[in-house]
Amino acid sequence: MEIESSSQPSLHLPEEIIGEILPRLPVKSLLRFRCVSKSWRSLIGSKRFIKTHHQNSMQNPSFPQQRVITQKNSDEWPMQCSLLSILSGPTNTIPLSPLADPTNTTVTGYEIIGCCNGLLCIVNDENIFQLWNPSTRISKKLTEISNADIIYHLGFGWDESIDEYMVFVIVDDYNSSLGKVYSSKTKSWKTIELCDDLDCCWPRDVFVGGKLYLKNGFEKVIIFWDLKSEVFGRIELPFDQEVYGIVGVLGGFLCVLCFNDEIRGYRVWVMKESWEKVVTLSHLLELLQPPLVKGLNGDILVNCGSILGVYDCRDNVFRDLSYCPCYQVTRISCHEDCVGLFSHDVYVESLVSPEDL
Repeated sequence: MEIESSSQPSLHLPEEIIGEILPRLPVKSLLRFRCVSKSWRSLIGSKRFIKTHHQNSMQNPSFPQQRVITQKNSDEWPMQCSLLSILSGPTNTIPLSPLADPTNTTVTGYEIIGCCNGLLCIVNDENIFQLWNPSTRISKKLTEISNADIIYHLGFGWDESIDEYMVFVIVDDYNSSLGKVYSSKTKSWKTIELCDDLDCCWPRDVFVGGKLYLKNGFEKVIIFWDLKSEVFGRIELPFDQEVYGIVGVLGGFLCVLCFNDEIRGYRVWVMKESWEKVVTLSHLLELLQPPLVKGLNGDILVNCGSILGVYDCRDNVFRDLSYCPCYQVTRISCHEDCVGLFSHDVYVESLVSPEDL
């Protein structure tokens, strides 16, 4: 006897349930789900959805949507790996993969200036700037900068109050230093007056809360550029017995990594309502930048010389990940001259599109 087939009823989820589920999914899944229907495509592409998805990704304490980028120098294409894979286990093997290429040519000569809201700002040897989302593989070239013979200071930030992205550079135009700022609102560069304290600043800035912070060499001063008021300011560092500091971002707050000769190690200070010492790192004498991330259990991800590792703050133990960003399998097989040449950044996967800026 032939059994008559009956069609299964289709499953329809209420709009409010869909609105709760989708913003918690990875970018890769959401890009595929745009093909489900016109309504889903419209929802996933809306500014409100993109903002909610980004906030969820940033607030997730296990960092499932965050990636670590490592680059030896501008002649090497950046590599990436999952932050969760680094912090979640004792494994000494990190699965590295090439970062998506915005030019589709795997060209060299690109430097990553900074990361913000899932966007990377990059510049090549010809001083061509791009905003690039490696998760969606969408990029956008910025208006070319004029009167730039040599660019030797770079920063990338975002002013949340007006939803404006800015690129900050100092250029050497035939032995004359000029400040240049690109605005995503005006889509153009403008020249600004520099303050005298910028002469010996470190070459990379960090962005926190509407300001770009610059460490003033070996002095106990941090210079900042306020994106909204477009003025420079100064913060005096009150630390005693600290030799120097390098600025960074830890947990969404401005931080400073200071070397302390007395303990032969480092201290990390975070600026909240006031400066707070959050961790002391003993016996790490080659830190090139402040900690990148602090995990739930207090472990922090640090760049020690050419080695990316996790420092256990409870037992003062450094877990060498036995990985070198020169793309070889182990640190032992790495060339000795690679030490100190690496930069590391952390970005969160997002749907923010450079084309909308």
